[in-house]
Amino acid sequence: MNRFVTTVLAAAGGLVLLSALTLAAAAQGPPEAAPSTPTTSQAASDEFQVDVTSEMREHSRIRNILYFAGFLYGSAVLLVILATGLSRRMRDLAVRWGKKPFASTVIFVALFSVASAILTFPLDWYSGFAVPHQFDLSNQTFGAWLWEGLKGLGIGILMGAPLIALAMVAIRESPRRWWLMLWAGTLPITILLIVIMPLVVDPMFNKFEPLRDQKLRAELLELASRAGIEGGRVYQVDKSKQTKTLNAYVNGIGPSKRIVMWDTLLAKLNHDEVMFVMGHEMGHYVMHHIWKLLAFTMVVLFFVFWMGKKVVDWAVVRFGPKWGFDKPSDPAAIPLLALVLSVMLFLLSPVFNANTRRVEHEADIFALELTRLNEAGARAFIKLAEESKSDPEPHRLIELWRYSHPALHRRIAFALGYRPWEEGKPNQAWREGDS
Repeated sequence: MNRFVTTVLAAAGGLVLLSALTLAAAAQGPPEAAPSTPTTSQAASDEFQVDVTSEMREHSRIRNILYFAGFLYGSAVLLVILATGLSRRMRDLAVRWGKKPFASTVIFVALFSVASAILTFPLDWYSGFAVPHQFDLSNQTFGAWLWEGLKGLGIGILMGAPLIALAMVAIRESPRRWWLMLWAGTLPITILLIVIMPLVVDPMFNKFEPLRDQKLRAELLELASRAGIEGGRVYQVDKSKQTKTLNAYVNGIGPSKRIVMWDTLLAKLNHDEVMFVMGHEMGHYVMHHIWKLLAFTMVVLFFVFWMGKKVVDWAVVRFGPKWGFDKPSDPAAIPLLALVLSVMLFLLSPVFNANTRRVEHEADIFALELTRLNEAGARAFIKLAEESKSDPEPHRLIELWRYSHPALHRRIAFALGYRPWEEGKPNQAWREGDS
């Protein structure tokens, strides 16, 4: 539920929240996007193959359909809110209640978020609750899932509404250069959100605690020291109350920077596999991937804001009178701003994902060179695929459009073949363009 609402809030508010979520997704990798393994591979023996099932293919097929259908459905919801006059009526109500522009915009955002959540609930329920239970990937009851969705909606409103109200002030005060002001404001607010989310928001959904296994913790700290990380923070999180899939990630910056392992990963991977996965996450840490992803995102968003402003101005002239507003600073235009920016970001998904796949490959290289656990790395990738029940070899177009990590048939082959430290061994380094 809260994924669509947060995206809408972010797009309308200058993509502040969306930028933070883009970086988090790049570091963590959504479970349905990361895993994929080969049915056959020249570099892999039978030990490194997955027994592909029809269930794995069906699950991935449904997830792929939902990805594109979700975008179309969300866009349709925004158009319905505009075309039916619902946005105009919510604006009028917010103005009566709020009196001043800033307050009325905050109220409008709250009303708009609730309306959007209600209209998208059927698809959110199917994709977020029904499908994971259909394939035995979730441990949540409906009540727990619904409560987390409502909590996410509330947090999104509390964090997003004031930011969107500030963005609308910028649009009102600078009709010609508001796109530049919003772009410039995105950077400091995104950095602030990246700092506070691991400390404030994430603990509202899960319990984070230092790694319990003291022996493993000592070995990971030694590995971190070899990687050049002093005083690294390694946490485990109780994701098993929500999912049966596996993951680990690095997030935060400064005082909130940390490496996090799901308890499901600790339960299902052996010692060497955990060490390899942690080597991968340490690679993100050492190579400052969050900062690099932020810089890349800001460059792309510069052109998104610039072009978005032109499209919004055209749409206000063309459709605004029918929809009840005549300028983009009107709160009733927020769904239009969200629609334009979300469409542009959807079309740019291959660009963002290509960059994050490159980053993930760099982290794979780092992990192999740090641990030299080639076979353990390949086995970890296989378990990620099996536990998420994903199609072992996605269509190349699907991978290019929506995968934030390289398909695992590439990652497994690379893990088994990359041994530059062994004399006489050919370097079989994988390249993004290889088939």
